[in-house]
Amino acid sequence: MKKLILLLLTLLMFSAMSAIEVDLDESIKLARENNKDIQAEEYSVKSAKWGKFDALSNFLPRASFNSTIVRIDDDTYDEATQVMQVPVLSPMGIPTGDFIPFSSSAMGTGFHQTSYTNSITVQQPIFNGGKIILGYQLASLAKQQAEISLENKELDITYTVASTYFGYLKFKDIHILTQKSLASSVSHLEKVEKNFEVGTAKKSDILQWKVKLNNDKTSNFEIENGLEEIVSFWQNLIGSEESIPTKIQLEMYDVEINDLAAMKAVEITNAKQKFLKKVELASPTLNSIDLINKMMKKSYWMAKGNFLPSVNMQFDYQIESDDEFDLSGEDNWNLVAAVSVPLFTSGSNFSKVKQAKYELLKTKKQTEYVRDNYLIAAENVYNKLITNARIVQDNKIALEFAKENHKLINQLFEQGMITNSELLDAEIMLFGSEMNLISSYYDYVLTKFETKKYKGEMEE
Repeated sequence: MKKLILLLLTLLMFSAMSAIEVDLDESIKLARENNKDIQAEEYSVKSAKWGKFDALSNFLPRASFNSTIVRIDDDTYDEATQVMQVPVLSPMGIPTGDFIPFSSSAMGTGFHQTSYTNSITVQQPIFNGGKIILGYQLASLAKQQAEISLENKELDITYTVASTYFGYLKFKDIHILTQKSLASSVSHLEKVEKNFEVGTAKKSDILQWKVKLNNDKTSNFEIENGLEEIVSFWQNLIGSEESIPTKIQLEMYDVEINDLAAMKAVEITNAKQKFLKKVELASPTLNSIDLINKMMKKSYWMAKGNFLPSVNMQFDYQIESDDEFDLSGEDNWNLVAAVSVPLFTSGSNFSKVKQAKYELLKTKKQTEYVRDNYLIAAENVYNKLITNARIVQDNKIALEFAKENHKLINQLFEQGMITNSELLDAEIMLFGSEMNLISSYYDYVLTKFETKKYKGEMEE
């Protein structure tokens, strides 16, 4: 049995050595480069930038070249060009008996069966109830919202990568403990079997250690499956199939854990207020909520703009209007200033203002509710950080007691002063204390990353 366990440990060490170790910062970097959700948000930012450029173009003039060809049917053309005799009138309005020939084709402008007209039109908006300005401001806010959405997505992916990273390391450390417990169970079982052969142990002692050995095997198998699942998910997140997380030294967090655990009630309150202040200033989620309210206000003002007049300028330059397409016909130009004042719209403009007003009020209430809940959740996470720091210290003390107890029990068992069941209990207590300490360390580290997420921080 010992040889089998040593073989398993050797295989595990070999597989670990053949894999490429990646630290947390590199994991996060790879995930940001390869994650499709982040790439989609990046495209949204680019789209919003072009949307802002489009809104800006509404301030600028628009020029267009217009070309038309008009063909009149033969009957209409023949009728229009038919020569008519128009009587000549005297100054008194009395016909003189003379006639002059007249036809449309004899007019100064000419009359053609096929006419070509080419012109250039330039339009310049002057004022349209503030819609152009508000439209540009809305596009600018939409761009900011897309950037915040990208930042939020990066924070989500960062936290997911970190939680998976630490989850793997936690399972890995627990796996080491289960291997250690398995080896201890094998060793004790062999000792009890030898003692049974010489009559110093009972059959029940052997059965108890066999039960523990089977439990250790089952736990070891479950943890190995869990390791395989979590590392596959992590590798998919970062886009690397041959990597494993780099092991960290949990003791590096001892100083900050001790500082947090030693904080008094007043210190905790002050530190929590500072934390919440940072959340209010830097959280992408809260910034997004503020932007939503600003956008709704702009929409409300835009609805009010429907009551205001609009002023637009248009310049038309006709290059030609002739029977041939040669851009050399008669030219003329005109300039139009158009002013439109809405007088009555059957209540449509009033209804739009009311609708925008209540949408604004609804959004304000909804965002206030979301904001309050978000700050409550942030406060709870900070409380959880303090609690987890204290749990780490408690589990350290518990492990020291469990080690001392295990040492004493082993000495007494060697002297034959205690039963096998008491030794078994000491083994289970020691294993449980070691597992609790490791779990509490990783719970603390993960909670620390959760507080960073609320503050909008993505680095370790």
